[in-house]
Amino acid sequence: MKLVLLVNPRAGKNKAKHVAGKACAILQQRGIQTEVCFSEYPGQIQELAAHHSAGEFDGIVSVGGDGTLFETINGLAQTDLEFSMPVGIIPVGTGNSFAKDLGIHSFDTAVEKICQGNMRRVDLGHCRCDSGAYYFINVLGFGWAADVAQQAVRYKRLGSLSYVISIFALIRNLSFYRLELTIDGKTHERENCFVEICNSSKTGGDMLIAPDAQIDDGLLDVIVLNKISRTRLLRAFPRIYKGSHLELPEVERFKASQISVKSSVPKTCTPDGEVLGQTPLELKVCPGQITLFA
Repeated sequence: MKLVLLVNPRAGKNKAKHVAGKACAILQQRGIQTEVCFSEYPGQIQELAAHHSAGEFDGIVSVGGDGTLFETINGLAQTDLEFSMPVGIIPVGTGNSFAKDLGIHSFDTAVEKICQGNMRRVDLGHCRCDSGAYYFINVLGFGWAADVAQQAVRYKRLGSLSYVISIFALIRNLSFYRLELTIDGKTHERENCFVEICNSSKTGGDMLIAPDAQIDDGLLDVIVLNKISRTRLLRAFPRIYKGSHLELPEVERFKASQISVKSSVPKTCTPDGEVLGQTPLELKVCPGQITLFA
């Protein structure tokens, strides 16, 4: 087997380069040929994935965070329309949310799953918006929670704590908008705070935003927070780490295969922690679209 490792050297407080070297040494000891490519600017991982998706390699490995995986997947989509090339994950980022749904909680586990060569088909989400179309594998959010995710980038060096700091920094800017959410043909109108459309269960590292989400059930979990006071939001926030926020009357959840979103004002989207596009949106689940080492 021959693999190419795509590495964001800035991930994990600039530790990704060291992690990639360590991974290569282990993979080669196990008889797996490797080649390493480092990105030099934002978006280059996507270019590298598109370039390496055909012919020479048996698999591609994302070394970085959720954003690196996002770029890898969308790079593959440019040239490997059937996602025939399996993808491995070595998490080195701030949150590493999706890796945790695969049971990858450490470097050793990540490398061992690749060495074993076991494959698993999982779902992808697909979004079409003003900036074009793209896939996401973890969570796509918009509204106040997406604003928090954008703010957290400023404190990335603090790891998962960056999200907590951002919540307190932005609570004064809490606002609401009119939302028209159509789920599998049924329309719901709400005075909304934010929406998280989830393929996997976690976001921001260990926040259990969608406890019932499964990465291979052919559905997306839609978590909706409607109008809520600042005080109630702050009190409710700790519950997201156990998933008990779903018990709040302001929270709704849906299972969906197709979703249409319209909002009274354009809301910025954060697919897998990246910032890309605004509402209105058309989304769908792509069941079993991609193969992962898992």
